[in-house]
Amino acid sequence: MQTESQIKKPDSRLKTAGMTEGIPAGMTEGIPAGMTEGELFIPFAFSGAERRVFARKEKLTPSEWAEQRRIVTMGAHRGPWRNSISPHLAHIMDTWALPHVREVIICKSPQTGGTESQFNCAAYAMERDPSVMLFVAPRETDARKTSSDRIIPMLNDSPRLRELLSPNPDDTASRRIKLNNGAIVYMAWSNSTSALASFPVKYIFFDEVDKYPPFIGKETDPITLGEKRARTFRYTHKIFKVSTPTREDGTIWKAYNKADVIYKYHVPCPKCGATQIMKFGQLKWPEAAAQEEIKREGAARYACEHCPAEWTDTDRDIAIHNGEWQTEKGRHIKRPRSVAYHLPSFISPDVSLSEIVSVYLQSKNDKAKLIDFYNDYLAEPFIEKISERKEDEILALRDIRPRGLVPKDICCLTAAVDTQARGFYYEVRAWGHGYDLESWQIREGFVENFTGLVKIIFDDMYKNADGAEHKISIALIDSGGGMGDFGVSRTAEVYDFCRRFPGIIPIKGQQRMSQPHKITQLDVYPGTNKYIPGGLSLYNLNVTYYKDYLASKLTIAPADPGAWHLHNSATSEYARQLTAEYKDERGLWQCPRNRANHFWDVSVYNLAAADILGVKYIKNPNIQEVKKNENISKEVEPKSKRSRW
Repeated sequence: MQTESQIKKPDSRLKTAGMTEGIPAGMTEGIPAGMTEGELFIPFAFSGAERRVFARKEKLTPSEWAEQRRIVTMGAHRGPWRNSISPHLAHIMDTWALPHVREVIICKSPQTGGTESQFNCAAYAMERDPSVMLFVAPRETDARKTSSDRIIPMLNDSPRLRELLSPNPDDTASRRIKLNNGAIVYMAWSNSTSALASFPVKYIFFDEVDKYPPFIGKETDPITLGEKRARTFRYTHKIFKVSTPTREDGTIWKAYNKADVIYKYHVPCPKCGATQIMKFGQLKWPEAAAQEEIKREGAARYACEHCPAEWTDTDRDIAIHNGEWQTEKGRHIKRPRSVAYHLPSFISPDVSLSEIVSVYLQSKNDKAKLIDFYNDYLAEPFIEKISERKEDEILALRDIRPRGLVPKDICCLTAAVDTQARGFYYEVRAWGHGYDLESWQIREGFVENFTGLVKIIFDDMYKNADGAEHKISIALIDSGGGMGDFGVSRTAEVYDFCRRFPGIIPIKGQQRMSQPHKITQLDVYPGTNKYIPGGLSLYNLNVTYYKDYLASKLTIAPADPGAWHLHNSATSEYARQLTAEYKDERGLWQCPRNRANHFWDVSVYNLAAADILGVKYIKNPNIQEVKKNENISKEVEPKSKRSRW
């Protein structure tokens, strides 16, 4: 400790340098010759920019920051940002800023604020955590418009952001914006490899991802390519995906369902207070009113699920203002990496209930408009409901025949086989004569090996009630199935099996063809240069055509011509498999994951077998014999003689 006598009094020269406190004696040692103590201290003051850098930042969430500092420059709500206009966006923006969240996904309807929430988060990062960020648009024109019409005006009109703009005009271009605090904003588009693969990025904002192409040249998809830019910021990067959905296998819908946590917006009824998720089925409107009148008069109402109240648009807006996001999936996950939100048009104050009803009524007889309604108003991919079948409707096709009994007076029998890695599903069906293609199920099941198939197709006899025997005329077998035992290709095994038994035809399904079926001559085994002795004919089937045909036949009543009959032992599992597949918005049949569809497939193959065999052109010989006898009887009848004049 220094004593009071050891501390020198303040030197008057130090006061001239702006110093008011004394300096310990030990500090004066080592002063260069010719310099006084006062010359060591230079007067200075921090600049305004330096003060802002060193100042402790006010703790603000993105939603709070936006309300204080963001100016909206385009749209119906120009001016200072107000969370009260779109209260459902505050939770989304604040979630994006959580330290453990790496990705936010918004599956939305247009005009629900998804893109504006991206701009708020980007502006928040520009000021609070300046770094490199990337905006990805579907096309180059979209990227340039976003920069020139949205981002640059936002920077110019928001006072706090305006201070970050560089005086150099080259730093504010349509493809790159460089701020004076180190933040850099790059614009890219989904079909440009160079724009997506040039530099490391901390913040990535993907807009309208369902409009991106599936691939970029010979490289991967644009989403994966863009996300690779964030690898450098392994623990701090942020990815924000926003889009209106299109297909069930579209980018945004898959990302939405894959997220660790999914939120849906719950609103309280203004009358009873009970919370609920708004659904299209609760919308009510005068049935006699035309869609133009409903929209003009605002006649649509929303019926509360818990009380008789019917909400007007004003009631809906009040409910939205008091609503909250609740976890639909992932409640047990405390620190999720990816979080998804669903924003249908119901929760947008800019879309009236009557507009939703009006668009729906216009779309009832127009498939294109119906797809647009699902995508743009319900924020859901369109799944064609017409292709759905119910199990009880399938089981209603059962008749009184026992399994294995063939009806009388049939044209022929066919068999179909669905190949699996271990075993085969099969079905044997009988066919009537003529264009109706009426069909009866005879036998179905599963066998483990080719020996079992030989017994079913060649050895077993199928009899009718009179004891008349029938053999299978043609059999089709799926040439897929992957790899069998010991790593042997199932396809090669099927080809060899068909070579040994010429009555069995290998098939391969294709979703798009210009004709129902086409023959391809095979010379080598798949994936090898090994020749197939004698070659082999492979039938390519247009499975979309035959599945459409089968779906229509399953709707025919059992008593009507062309019905698809089942024996009396057909099981619920069989019926369940015939309802597995559905038709998507592209007109293609899809099977959900973990749904068995083997008996649906063999039914399709049997229908193709009847077509290949030409069953519809085979006339019933019994009917021909009856007509011949009728003609003979007419010829032997005595002809009346003409009277003579």
